[in-house]
Amino acid sequence: MQSQVPKYVTIKILLEARFERDMHAGDRLPSEAELCADFAVSRSTIQQALRLFERDGVIRREQGRGTFYVGPAKGRTEQEPSQLLEATIRGRGGNEVRVLRKHIQRAPARIASRLRLTAEDRVVALERLGLVEGGPIVFIYSFLPLAIGMPLLEAEAQIRQMSLAAVLNDFHGCKIDRVQQVIAARLADPRFAGDLGVDVGVPVLEGERTYYAGKDNPVFCTVSYYRGDRHNFTMLIKDWR
Repeated sequence: MQSQVPKYVTIKILLEARFERDMHAGDRLPSEAELCADFAVSRSTIQQALRLFERDGVIRREQGRGTFYVGPAKGRTEQEPSQLLEATIRGRGGNEVRVLRKHIQRAPARIASRLRLTAEDRVVALERLGLVEGGPIVFIYSFLPLAIGMPLLEAEAQIRQMSLAAVLNDFHGCKIDRVQQVIAARLADPRFAGDLGVDVGVPVLEGERTYYAGKDNPVFCTVSYYRGDRHNFTMLIKDWR
């Protein structure tokens, strides 16, 4: 299947990473001709990408002098892999977690494996969106076995104000004691790209978490998609040898 991401959007993503990595505020950008040669694309493609940056206030044009880097449009959130972004979002004024959809469905294959369910088992599925400063930053799928998830279908106020793990731990007797997480690079799927505010096919970060109450008792699983342009995972490594 051919990528649905326009070429100028791909160039914008590549340039954005380069700007943040290499450039200081006030630095002059290479000329359009230099960027065309660098990326082997047409001038119109470069101009479309630069217009997006100009719209977002990332660059400024000065007649007779050139184009200059202003700085990132929005600061990135930072989160240690062991932290819940839901809690981070709720801890800041003006940020929120929205419940978009909730329903019962057949367990997806990977979720069935993680929760030790059969191919025919059904789960409660929740779709939520985390927003920081009014803009979407993470789309969260959550899957729970029916016995555990059914009470949450009527607990929207709680799951807007607390993480699912906290709700289950504090109100439903599921004592979460460990979480297994896998982080991977993915491309935005049409199922969540619109809610997340990105084009289909752009890079996103996927964080899958399986929550356990006891060594061999998986309680629920979440799959979260983070905007790569607005979020970083960070960690302090002590065993540096």
